[in-house]
Amino acid sequence: MILDTTFLIDLTQNDKGAVEQKQFMAARNETCRVSVATIFELWSGVTSSNRSEEEKRKVITALFGLALININRSIAEKAGEINGMLLKSGNMIEPLDTMIAATALLENEALLTRNVKHFSRVKGLRIESY
Repeated sequence: MILDTTFLIDLTQNDKGAVEQKQFMAARNETCRVSVATIFELWSGVTSSNRSEEEKRKVITALFGLALININRSIAEKAGEINGMLLKSGNMIEPLDTMIAATALLENEALLTRNVKHFSRVKGLRIESY
């Protein structure tokens, strides 16, 4: 399972649905991973926060034990294809989200996100929500 930034943010805020989903995945011993694009988004939020040290601790806790997927050429190319197709259709999402979607597609994993409407624009992407 690839974890989207929204899920990890919700975990840091003790969102009931996210916490229950985390417990469910732990009970199933499900492997959860994150894209480096998610790390970028989380750290941008930490740095821009008025409570950056508190937010930093929350993010570090949320990321603990998660495997990291680096963006390689294949992911960058797939993200570019996704971005181009969405641009052509007038249904853009943020470029970093195309990187996260491409990661899930190429890793043959579902993406866990609260932002279903947003990511459903990406053809072939398996999405799970909470």
